[in-house]
Amino acid sequence: MKLFSRYAVVTGANKGIGFAICKQLASNGVSVVLTARDEKRGVEAVEKLKELGHPVVFHQLDVTDPKSITSLADFIRNQFGKLDILVTKIFFLLLVVILSSTFARSVDSVK
Repeated sequence: MKLFSRYAVVTGANKGIGFAICKQLASNGVSVVLTARDEKRGVEAVEKLKELGHPVVFHQLDVTDPKSITSLADFIRNQFGKLDILVTKIFFLLLVVILSSTFARSVDSVK
């Protein structure tokens, strides 16, 4: 029997916003897979979260490597059978680009 009803993957989560999102999700009862390209840094981040009592596991992920993506997908399928939440850093980068572009257009229209 699985202990959690919701499962999340957070990419690039060994520090910064990704780490904070893992912490928040885990503190709200979500089983979290923290991913990072660097295995050592990812494992260290998971250990920090586990010390705080958060249910987080690590899986190495390089989003530019198809084999790495397939490995993560297989892991999720085998361990959880589903994925409810996916948080990727690319979303935040796209948001910054969109907001910057919108701001630039707004400034240009004021000139």
